[in-house]
Amino acid sequence: MPGVARSTRALIVTFAHPMKARLAFGCLALLFPLVSASAGTAPAASLATWPEPTRENKPWTRWWWLGSAVDEANLTRELESFAAAGFGGVEITPIYGVRGAESRYVDFLSPRWVQLVEHTGREAKRLGLGVDMATGTGWPFGGPWIQPADAIQKATLVDGKLAGAPTGMKVKRAAPGDEGLVVDPYSPAALGHYLAPFSAAFEKFPRKLLRSQFHDSFEYYEASWTPELPRVFRDMHGYDVQEFAAALTAKESDAQAVPADTLARVKADYRATLAKLHLDYVRTWRDWSHARGWLIRNQAHGAPANLLDLYANADIPEVEVFGSTPFAVPGLRRLEAEVRSTHSLPESLILRMASSAAHVAGHPLTSCETLTWLREHWKEAPSMMKPEIDRIFAEGINHLVYHGAAYSPADAPRPGWLFYASTEFNDRNPLWSDFAALNAYVTRVQSILQAGAPDNDVLVYWPAHDVWDNPKGLMKMLEVADTSWMVDSPAGKLGRALLARGYAFDWISDDQLAATSTAGRNSHRLRTPGGNTYSVLVVPATRRMPVETLRQIVALAAAGAHVVIQQIPDDVPGYGRLDERRAAFRELLAALAKTSATVVGRDEADAVLGTPAFAQNARREAIVDRGVSFTRRRRDDGTDYFFTNLGAKPLDGWVTLGVDAADAFILDPLTGRTGRAALKADGPRAAIYLQLAGGESLIVRTSQQRQPDAPTWTYLAPADEPRSLAGEWQIDFTRGGPALPAPIRTTELKSWTELGDAEAQRFAGTATYRLEFELPADVQADDWELDLGDVRETARVRLNGADAGLAWSLPFRLRVGQFLQPGRNILEIDVTNLAANRIRDLDRRGVPWKIMREINYVDIRYQPFDASKWELTPSGMLGPVRLVPLTPIIPR
Repeated sequence: MPGVARSTRALIVTFAHPMKARLAFGCLALLFPLVSASAGTAPAASLATWPEPTRENKPWTRWWWLGSAVDEANLTRELESFAAAGFGGVEITPIYGVRGAESRYVDFLSPRWVQLVEHTGREAKRLGLGVDMATGTGWPFGGPWIQPADAIQKATLVDGKLAGAPTGMKVKRAAPGDEGLVVDPYSPAALGHYLAPFSAAFEKFPRKLLRSQFHDSFEYYEASWTPELPRVFRDMHGYDVQEFAAALTAKESDAQAVPADTLARVKADYRATLAKLHLDYVRTWRDWSHARGWLIRNQAHGAPANLLDLYANADIPEVEVFGSTPFAVPGLRRLEAEVRSTHSLPESLILRMASSAAHVAGHPLTSCETLTWLREHWKEAPSMMKPEIDRIFAEGINHLVYHGAAYSPADAPRPGWLFYASTEFNDRNPLWSDFAALNAYVTRVQSILQAGAPDNDVLVYWPAHDVWDNPKGLMKMLEVADTSWMVDSPAGKLGRALLARGYAFDWISDDQLAATSTAGRNSHRLRTPGGNTYSVLVVPATRRMPVETLRQIVALAAAGAHVVIQQIPDDVPGYGRLDERRAAFRELLAALAKTSATVVGRDEADAVLGTPAFAQNARREAIVDRGVSFTRRRRDDGTDYFFTNLGAKPLDGWVTLGVDAADAFILDPLTGRTGRAALKADGPRAAIYLQLAGGESLIVRTSQQRQPDAPTWTYLAPADEPRSLAGEWQIDFTRGGPALPAPIRTTELKSWTELGDAEAQRFAGTATYRLEFELPADVQADDWELDLGDVRETARVRLNGADAGLAWSLPFRLRVGQFLQPGRNILEIDVTNLAANRIRDLDRRGVPWKIMREINYVDIRYQPFDASKWELTPSGMLGPVRLVPLTPIIPR
């Protein structure tokens, strides 16, 4: 079979370009240099060397403080544990309490609470960690000091006029004593009242102990009114919203008095007004945070606004991956009973909105709430985490925030204090000691993806007004769970086609496009507000386009920018000043016809991609034809690539890149190995030889000039058939509980729940597998690969007493030739399983471990959690374990 480099799991590539890459951070880099990434030129010798990691390079985690029942000793203990495991920082989010721990509760924003936050900040600084905090408890913003006048409202009809009615929504998962009304998300004045206690509490708080304030996803349900809406509506649209009060609040069947097109237009104006109001709200929070020396991290998704503008107004825009994706990676387990329904799968086109906004605005970091409900509780293995993480990286996201870890004091019985939607990144998880390897992988990848500048060629206009122009409903929340607003639209279909064909693109909003210009005199490139440049602007088929947007497109095309329009937009959005705007729109369409803009006039994506303006200016990455996803970044001296194979077919061969190069280096973020890659010219582009099995990811760096001598990357192929390792395995349980099972001897590898005693069926922890075997003498091999087969869940390997590495991701393979010796060899494998069987045992015995208040502990379908009826979860080495002889190959 074709050779696949089992050792090459993560690859980044860097190419040197003659033009200087520039990443503009605006005032962010001046105010907050701790998060700025350098696009400067690295020494040539460093192309095959990993950057020195920063705290931002490392993954962070949400850290729930249950009841804020925390103390200095346990805070330090947990922070030291995070630092030792390779985390870069924590985000403090206080939530509901724990039964029996009431005496430990600390009132939110009290002097004692602020003192504990300061202790956390100082200890984190000592340990090289960063600290963020949610601007509140639970989510969304709100609390007991919010008065009804400042609370969330919905639009209703009173005496024929629009008015606000309280929804009564309370803060979800609030800390004890902080239950209260949710603040009006459209009122800067109400937000100011909400923030006043924070201002007082943190008045004398030392600067630089906190990095960011955090706002969770928009979950202000039914928020369709604010007292200022009629005034702002009139200012924006030139007419009185009360003229349509009855139609706006009527059920669909009762709204026949107003034509559907008129109603859709009025509702579009209404939704545009809500979007502006919420953007003002976010900016107020941002300005308040900046005045105190803090950044903001904002999850915009869910908001009834243009998400691109909301993300761009955050210093660190953040999206979330909720659930899991059915990747075709061989061996990836995704059982129906352990995952959420397929109607709410993570959507690439929406994830890309956060990174697009960061790229367009010039923000160096895009964060992602990662691994939320990846699987059912206690059934999330690192091998399941990596594919989801890799797809996040491929969307241009470069700053992971795990979801997450709950503070738990040392004296809390196992499994300790918990949050119901967490992947349990804590030392009560038997896999905790192996999470350091996952974190090292993430750190290496992010050290590359946080450097330089984005290198996407294509800007795609996102027509928000097409979403607003709809006669159904009133407030439209743009959620990550219901993705129809994106995937069913012409823009979504075009975006999906671009990704499938290998074109890197960013979305751009109306306001962002208004601030975009050509990159200089006689330049065809587009420069966005953050300073990044693009080769071509694509406008998907659009029904409703503002006059101002069309005017800017005409101006850019007239200035020489490459513009491709899928179809001429039908009309302007909204109802106000309609005749006036339509007249201006017609004049602009006539002006557009006189520019060099290309109008396709067809819905098919291929028609857009085939236009000379697109084909000659957008670089295609042909590697996607082999099932591999990518992200690409530009540096002064090169271009960085991250590649990941999330499919079933291995890649083994030459791949033509979208850039030219004279040299290339492969870096493997899983093992840290690096080396010079095989490279050749393919017309004006470079072709590189890559080996990438399903589940593996790679980084490659190249230069347009030959670099100093460096070790050569070793490409390997099987030299002969794999050899199964047979014999008697000795299994000794070494760490875990509730008790250590008796040792096992077996010649057949299968779950230790089938091989061992009753203790083995409820055990969570580590067992050492030991086997003596003879190295085959009839095979000539330059290296050997140890293929562990089915591992449940991680395997730390020793050969003849030497550490041969940790296998925690698919495929479970390690190169071990240097550790083997002729004749007799001793193989030892420390295998750690999930906590599932121990949790099952607790519920079967009725142990009262679910002691959290409020929602307490629910399963992945938000039903009361009960593991007592679970089947036993397979654990240990399931095999088969094989040795594969390898021989080097020279790519031709």
